[in-house]
Amino acid sequence: MSRVATRRLSLNPSPRLARRMGAVALACASIVLASCGGGDRKSYFTPSNIVSFGDENSAIAAVPSSDINLLDNTLPIPGASVGFKGLSYTAKAVRVDANFVCSSDPAATRVQTCEADNGQGASFVASGSPTYHVLIDNFNLVTKYEAGTVGATASQRTTTVDYACDVASTWVQIVAQAYGKGYTSQCAQDKRGGAVSYAALGAKTADVINQINANRGSLGSKTIVTIMVGQNDILEQYQLIKASSQSEAGATAVLQSRAADMAAAIKGVIGTGAKVMLALTPDLGQTPLATAAGDSTLLTNLVRAYNDRLYITGLGNVSGRELAGINPESLTKPGTRSTSYQYVTPLCDAAAVLRPDGTTPANDDEKLLYCTSQYYTSGTATSTAIWADAKRPAPLLHNLIGVTVFNRGREQF
Repeated sequence: MSRVATRRLSLNPSPRLARRMGAVALACASIVLASCGGGDRKSYFTPSNIVSFGDENSAIAAVPSSDINLLDNTLPIPGASVGFKGLSYTAKAVRVDANFVCSSDPAATRVQTCEADNGQGASFVASGSPTYHVLIDNFNLVTKYEAGTVGATASQRTTTVDYACDVASTWVQIVAQAYGKGYTSQCAQDKRGGAVSYAALGAKTADVINQINANRGSLGSKTIVTIMVGQNDILEQYQLIKASSQSEAGATAVLQSRAADMAAAIKGVIGTGAKVMLALTPDLGQTPLATAAGDSTLLTNLVRAYNDRLYITGLGNVSGRELAGINPESLTKPGTRSTSYQYVTPLCDAAAVLRPDGTTPANDDEKLLYCTSQYYTSGTATSTAIWADAKRPAPLLHNLIGVTVFNRGREQF
């Protein structure tokens, strides 16, 4: 891999935050959907593989190289047909190399190699906008350079940004790493192996059922399956209500029907011998989307309609030895969430996010896909923000969900 110094690694929780998350996770609270159980465990279930199904909250995304403007095609681009890998739909960690300043070569069409003793820390005055060079090295490396001067000498400053997909930013990565597994085929930096995600952006209930059916052969008695589903069904029905083409009662009926189908599909997964970790949809009534629109009650009602039909009615009789679940509502609703949590302002500043080639993302999904610590909203922090954008969880909420459901599964399985 190209030279990348781990100068700054974002999203690592402070020891104090980590202790707080652990305490929340270990508590047998109302967010845990299965009974606490009791007695000492003489052994714990150890999976041979982890398989993830669901929507973008469980996805490990790849971006084709055709979607990225490779500004310097003379650079070696391993796996160029694949493009960027290991991206997630939340704020992500990056490793940012120290800035290096080199003497300028006006004829150069590529980023120069800068050595540590070649002007590092020199007084550099940039002129014009930086030029981004996307090096798909290990599938996720970006460099940019800026023309400028050091004193009277024409120079260029080079910065390297490495999308650190081996640092857990989503709940499924947290669960997998707790079991010593990693999504290696989808994140080249994570060498642990043993986990794969079939989750996808925009997936609704029917899509997740199709994911399960298409990959049933990879499930067995040594498999843990993680599932989060319902968000996009709920948002779809919410938008129909807002457009006056659906009533709340009609939307509730649709969501309950889909949740019943999902419950049946999860029972089918359990029928393969696999154990299931289920994360219900967080309370979208407490998102920036809901608070800005004044629709907190409506969205909360829709979320509960789906979640309750899925778990309480659909899966209420499934053994805790086969199914561990979490309802994140207690983590987000005003009466039970931490008073330090920021839920009105998203962690990611949508107006500031740039794609790896320096261009503006095409839509909200792309803005979230490329959100890193370089693009956080002023005044927000990973230790307090629970929403990454207007409707999807930030790393803090992912951490709380992942740690809680892992500990629940460890106790039950």
